[in-house]
Amino acid sequence: MEKIDEKIKKYNQIKIDLLKIVKCIDCCAEDEKELYQNIAIEYSKELKRLKKSIESAYDVKICGCCFYLDEKE
Repeated sequence: MEKIDEKIKKYNQIKIDLLKIVKCIDCCAEDEKELYQNIAIEYSKELKRLKKSIESAYDVKICGCCFYLDEKE
């Protein structure tokens, strides 16, 4: 059970970091926006990859609120 707990903690930390980055996009100077947008894209990719990995390895659904990610695939 420790493995899934660790992965869920990592997943949640990535979500927290992504939210912080999005907040930076709203507050930063215009010339910094592209940098933060690129970082947000990479965090989003990692979040999606980790979500799939956890769901596949442990046969669980992480949350119902992320259904829009599955529809775009």
